[in-house]
Amino acid sequence: MALTRSLVSLLAVLATAGFAVAAPSSNLPRNQGGNGQGNNGNGNGNGGNSGSSGNTWSSQWQPDANGVVHYGYNASFGSGFNNATQIRLAYRGCDGMSVSFATNSRQDQPQVKYGTSNTSLSSTATSSVSITYETSPKWENHVVLEGLQSDTTCKLPQASDYYQVSDGPILSFKTARCAGDMTPYSVAVVVDLGTMGQYGLRQNMPSDIANALKAGELNTIQRLVAQSNDFDFVIHPGDIAYADYWAKEQITLGSNLTIQDQILGYNVINEAFFDEISDVTKHKAYMVGVGNHEANCINGGYKQYTEAICVAGLTNFTEYKARWNMPGDGSPTNNFWYSFDVGMTHYLIFDTETDLPAPYHGADVVGGTESMDEANVGSYSNAQVDFIKQDLASVDRSKTPWVVALGHRPWYAAASGLFSDGLSVFEPLFTAGNLLLLLLLLLTPRQVDIVMHGHVHLLTRTYPVWENGTVQQMNYTEPKAPVYLINGAAGHYDGLDTVATPYPGYVAFANDTMYSYSKLTFHNSTHMTHAFMASGDNHVIDEVTIQKTKE
Repeated sequence: MALTRSLVSLLAVLATAGFAVAAPSSNLPRNQGGNGQGNNGNGNGNGGNSGSSGNTWSSQWQPDANGVVHYGYNASFGSGFNNATQIRLAYRGCDGMSVSFATNSRQDQPQVKYGTSNTSLSSTATSSVSITYETSPKWENHVVLEGLQSDTTCKLPQASDYYQVSDGPILSFKTARCAGDMTPYSVAVVVDLGTMGQYGLRQNMPSDIANALKAGELNTIQRLVAQSNDFDFVIHPGDIAYADYWAKEQITLGSNLTIQDQILGYNVINEAFFDEISDVTKHKAYMVGVGNHEANCINGGYKQYTEAICVAGLTNFTEYKARWNMPGDGSPTNNFWYSFDVGMTHYLIFDTETDLPAPYHGADVVGGTESMDEANVGSYSNAQVDFIKQDLASVDRSKTPWVVALGHRPWYAAASGLFSDGLSVFEPLFTAGNLLLLLLLLLTPRQVDIVMHGHVHLLTRTYPVWENGTVQQMNYTEPKAPVYLINGAAGHYDGLDTVATPYPGYVAFANDTMYSYSKLTFHNSTHMTHAFMASGDNHVIDEVTIQKTKE
């Protein structure tokens, strides 16, 4: 089989790296090691420890119902529509919604029933999109619901639509507010959020991991569920599940690595995360961007192991491309850069990992800072930059007076290792034009009001800033440059980073002691508030209101 051949071809590479290897087979039982008694993937932070006698992950490896070998596939998951899981929603304008879900076998015609009443699902949407890849334990299905609201009712976003994936439970969601709707609303933003519990952040962490959860402390996934009535939707620009931490976790437990651990370990962490986050994603649109930990099986490497160990299916953002269905122009770029409107705000999702124009490099492609060899996804080198230019030029500020750009890596933060190529490429787009000339003409050079990042696992709020870190002003009234907000503190296996001191002069606030999500509240066309919210108890860590004249 193709996968088996690809695994065999890597044995020499793995052995050279010190990787313990075993001949792959289509039905490879695992040594179960110790008896971990913790709750797997329930997000409660109380996961037990798996045994360390050579294995962290428990599963059976076998073909799925269609005879396709999936390493890490668990037959107890079942098959067909009856077991559709991990439902994920994404906006499609203000009258549509993409519904994505996982099944244990390929669906000839994935379908979703929907309607305006939970007792009458009178419409059915279908598609032909049911896809998998070499190392996936499941098939990913994508269906788009259209015509959910007319223009006349779109200004009533509190009305719910109901839907059902096959014969599963009847669920509900709310469509997006149409562009031009000035009704106040909030959105939650998380970055660098991995699985919780046994395979991720929890109370009892290895001694070299800082910032373990405290007894009774809610993690960020639990907080998003608890506060779900406080925000309309969620944006997650990168580092989504941290499945590529399988090697670090295995080595931390003192175990040797095997080629089977790579595939199974990656899948166990990934599946745990998507099971946990589904309590949010099946009711709220969950808009994502790409980060470095979506790139391959071991982004950045760990100890003596490099990307060279990654098998087909665990390279080149394969899982990310299959899992999500964002509202971009089409495959393969639609999950990497795109934009959408919600009410009074235009959102731009951009990609720091691939597709920067020469002489610059996305961080995860050949020549990038991560020393990876992933591929660009655009059809030509300037594809992303051209999209951003056209997108920002087309913003109608009378309908969407606020513009928010979100990408994974920061170039401004109270941290080291900042993304200088991103500064060179993206900052001129977000503060377009000759700054001095525009100011002399009393025009605002700011094309973007707020830029949001993660990647560094801490909090940073800047003053309005431009031109390589020059502070434009030290308040937030009528800013002429973007405000940068960095929140990579949602919580993952490694905990938090340490703030770099002394702060750069453009930093107004920084924190490295609390897990957090961001909450953006758009009050009207002239006022919006950003708050760093503590995941543990939901108190406001830091808050700022930006005020400007109506444009």
